[in-house]
Amino acid sequence: MSQLATACPDCATKFRLTQEQLAAAGGMVRCGKCMTVFNASDHEITAQPVSIDQSEDTNKLPVMTELLHREFGQQQTAIKDTKPSRIIPKLIVILIGATLLAAQYSYFFSRELSQTEAYRKPLIQFCHYSGCTVELFRDINKLAVRQFTVRSDPNQPGALTVDLTIENRALFDQPYPKIALKFSDMESQPVAERIFLAQQYLPTNEQSLTEKPKLIPKGKQRRVNFSLVDPGTEATNYSVELTE
Repeated sequence: MSQLATACPDCATKFRLTQEQLAAAGGMVRCGKCMTVFNASDHEITAQPVSIDQSEDTNKLPVMTELLHREFGQQQTAIKDTKPSRIIPKLIVILIGATLLAAQYSYFFSRELSQTEAYRKPLIQFCHYSGCTVELFRDINKLAVRQFTVRSDPNQPGALTVDLTIENRALFDQPYPKIALKFSDMESQPVAERIFLAQQYLPTNEQSLTEKPKLIPKGKQRRVNFSLVDPGTEATNYSVELTE
């Protein structure tokens, strides 16, 4: 059986090891006297025959053999076995965290996501289980004012009546928008501004808290009429804008 003689680089204790013992730990050994770990091949004694004390060889070799098979053999196997078990829990934690983050984003930004066609259907399914609300799909750029007039209300002194027609040019039904009215003077300086919600300008018999929001059908026009307080004689100009 081929043997190798080596010496500890710290305490110079000599050992004789077989090739099978070295192969078990890739050549790494620990000195049984001072516990120094070193590569046996790097400190091989080849210059001259080495006389190794029989008692030293008998006492130290079992210590080396135990180290080769236990510390450098089984320990390396244990490391290989535990690495996957450590990675999998970390991946699970990362996956759960990413899922919770996506759920929170979907919950708090459901209105914005609901207006994007690519996210709308998945969001509807998510809100079905989470309890969030999916806003009605709308495209304010597809709503246009076709007729618009402002005049004194003959039935209410000090009030104005607003009459306008809203057209839905989208390929889907849309909820009624907000109506922003702006009044300015002869020098185009702002005098008054007010925004009306759908529930404020629609008749109460068509829009109530218990009913679903009334929609403007696709490709159709709807007339809106409501009153407001006259901002005064300085308000000589006026404009209207539809907003979300």
